[in-house]
Amino acid sequence: MSLIPLAAFTRLRAGYGGAGEITPDHPISESVLGACNHLIIWTFGAVFLFVLTSAFAQEQEKPPARSISPDGKWQFRAAAAGEQEDFVIAKAGSDESSLVLSEEEYADGLAEALSRAPSYANIVWGPDSKRFAFNLQPGKAYQTVQFYQFDGNTWRKLDSLESNAATTAPLDPAMARQEKKLKLRADWPFLTSWQVRKWIDSSTALLYARKVKTVEIGDETEAVSVSFFFTLKFDPAGNWRVTRTFEVPEKGVGGLNAEERKEINRIENGDRELRGK
Repeated sequence: MSLIPLAAFTRLRAGYGGAGEITPDHPISESVLGACNHLIIWTFGAVFLFVLTSAFAQEQEKPPARSISPDGKWQFRAAAAGEQEDFVIAKAGSDESSLVLSEEEYADGLAEALSRAPSYANIVWGPDSKRFAFNLQPGKAYQTVQFYQFDGNTWRKLDSLESNAATTAPLDPAMARQEKKLKLRADWPFLTSWQVRKWIDSSTALLYARKVKTVEIGDETEAVSVSFFFTLKFDPAGNWRVTRTFEVPEKGVGGLNAEERKEINRIENGDRELRGK
């Protein structure tokens, strides 16, 4: 016994031609085909729009590179939305992080803490892209440097500046002389900063160090500072040593070498621009 009514079955068969195609006189052929075509077009359109929107959203969430290595293989950028880190080193064109660089939030800097991307942090690449200096500010009045070296497969952190007295010891005696000269109290607020300004070559970095105190002299508030240039030399294993130390004179550029003179001019021009804003 058939479950399909005979009349309906007959009409269905009558709608096919000799070659098996649906004939125009079929009462449901055009409407069914039209509905199917609309459904297929709508489905493909929805899928395409979803893929396009997802790709655009991912591209928007990925922060732009702040710095590209000289060989074009690596990029330094802020961490993407949802990541817990501050900054990452990633292969150019890749979303996968190869190295996490963390700059801790300021102890009392709410605006910086909310953004999770302090504006000071920056990378100075070695010319061969095998080393870089990460200038960072982990505290409100403290700036320092971390060095990294690429060992074929991974980035390795090198010895810190603070581990070598040659880069830290000269600042305190120099500031003590300034305090004695100007008869300042020893408890004024100050900033201590180390910053790699450039790589002279693939194994030599130029470091600028400064200690600054803001004081009241008479009726005015002034910044009293001492600053030094250090030349750091790296061996193939990544160990570094100080090969030159020179205190920047209060006036003029006497005693500075050519690279140091270029950088002190840039620093002073930058300070003037900041004061003019």
